[in-house]
Amino acid sequence: MNFSIKIGSILSFLVVFISLPSFAQEETEKKLINSRPKLVIGIVVDQMRYDYLYRFYDQYSENGFKRLLNDGFSCENTHYNYTPTNTAPGHASIFTGATPTNHGIINNNWYSRTENRKFYCAEDKTVKGLGTPNPDDKQGQMSPLNLKTSTITDELRLATNQKAKVVGVSIKDRSAIMPAGHIPNGAYWHDASSGKMISSTYYFEELPKWVNDFNDKKLPDAYIKKGWELLFPLANYTGSFADENKYEANPTKEKKATFPYFIEEFDAEKKYRQFPYTALANSFLKDFAETAILSEKLGEDEITDFLTLSFSATDYVGHRYGIYSVEVQDTYLRLDRELATFFEFLDKNVGEGEYTLFLTADHAGAPTPSHLHDLQFDADYLEWKPMKDSLNNFLEKAYGEGDFVSYLSDQDVYLNRELLLERKISLQEVQQKTRDFLLTQKGISQAITATELSKQIQRTGFMQLIQNGFNPRLSPDVAFLYQSGHMDSYYKKGGTNHGTPYTYDTQVPLLFFGKNIKQGNTYRRVEITDIAATLASLLKLQQPSGCIGNPIVEILE
Repeated sequence: MNFSIKIGSILSFLVVFISLPSFAQEETEKKLINSRPKLVIGIVVDQMRYDYLYRFYDQYSENGFKRLLNDGFSCENTHYNYTPTNTAPGHASIFTGATPTNHGIINNNWYSRTENRKFYCAEDKTVKGLGTPNPDDKQGQMSPLNLKTSTITDELRLATNQKAKVVGVSIKDRSAIMPAGHIPNGAYWHDASSGKMISSTYYFEELPKWVNDFNDKKLPDAYIKKGWELLFPLANYTGSFADENKYEANPTKEKKATFPYFIEEFDAEKKYRQFPYTALANSFLKDFAETAILSEKLGEDEITDFLTLSFSATDYVGHRYGIYSVEVQDTYLRLDRELATFFEFLDKNVGEGEYTLFLTADHAGAPTPSHLHDLQFDADYLEWKPMKDSLNNFLEKAYGEGDFVSYLSDQDVYLNRELLLERKISLQEVQQKTRDFLLTQKGISQAITATELSKQIQRTGFMQLIQNGFNPRLSPDVAFLYQSGHMDSYYKKGGTNHGTPYTYDTQVPLLFFGKNIKQGNTYRRVEITDIAATLASLLKLQQPSGCIGNPIVEILE
């Protein structure tokens, strides 16, 4: 009898002992699931400078940018760690944690040696447009084909056996496509010919019903009819130039750069192309993002979902009117209110404390050179065609007649390698002569050859930023830098640009907010590639394949 009791007790103990690891594992998995947010939102504000957080601070509402600053974590010294600082490489770097060296998106456009033409970062002729007037319209033939490493959104999909939902939205195609990665549930962008939100057959065979229903509302028409007027009386815009000034570009020859902006009164035929140049386009995009969350049921179960949301109107407005314009100030004051209502929407539909978001920019923006010149800075504009012709003439004196320069623009020189090979001229020698020529040109501060970048590791200063943006297969034969305060002559008519390694282009805001984010800030230098690494740690995911960033430990501790 006692023997039987002992045997029974031992067997019971063994059953409990064997089941303990399984029970403990289940508890650990539950804690891990519960610690993850239901939804992650990656917000990119195109061309947002760091100082916009504080230049307009007193006029921001309490629940937009201030909510992120007061209740979230702010990285006050965040920079891009490569050049050129443009939209496509910016979005790619935020979500891959890589620089153009590895992710392959070296610019918005670059010269294709194989096709002998300017190549667009998201173009893909193997797909068709969805929602476009014609499936073969180029604005719809887009995909992440040219993005060569995984994104944090890809890693989330892979880790959950594609149960997590990922959706990317923006006015610009490249700003929706790069963040959403290779295997999202969808990426959507604005069609400037029809005003609709569109996509491509890379993602699905036809647009989801909810997108067609949204397009049927014709919200751009309603916003255009409403017009863009100032949020406050003009006298309140003391942080900007006068509403009418010589540093802005005009919307059309007839329409001056002054409020109000009723597009149908000055450019009705191209109203959907003009639409992104107004703050109203941000409101429209927020409407679409909220519809996407509800329609795709993002954040409704225990599996973390991800929405990438890139506001493009800030960039369009900045380019046309410049960083000190009333238009830019009003755009940010209005965006602040839109963010406040969006955060309220998230609180209600996902749950306060159940989502995590970050907000940053794909690059910043430069002061207008003509303004700097008037203040006695050494600032000016560079003309590409005369420079290309002069360089070609210089090379002809050394090597005889020929078209030696295939492409010169946007701080890049591509040489005619076929001609050099045919004449048995050393590519390295011509690269060196090109570099030496460029350094004699007014407005150019530095130049370096592809051979030098391939053979040496540039570890300091601006040369390191060029190195981080250099892709041996795609990049130019010679890369060069504007002198500070200089810009493409296209902007002589007014407005501004970006794309350089100067801090006016590299320093951007970076704010984290929501679940698992403590309140605070750091003034330590943070690089844009650290965002993906930080998200991987927060979500307990593998870092993206090309990630070179490090987790921002101050947020995690």
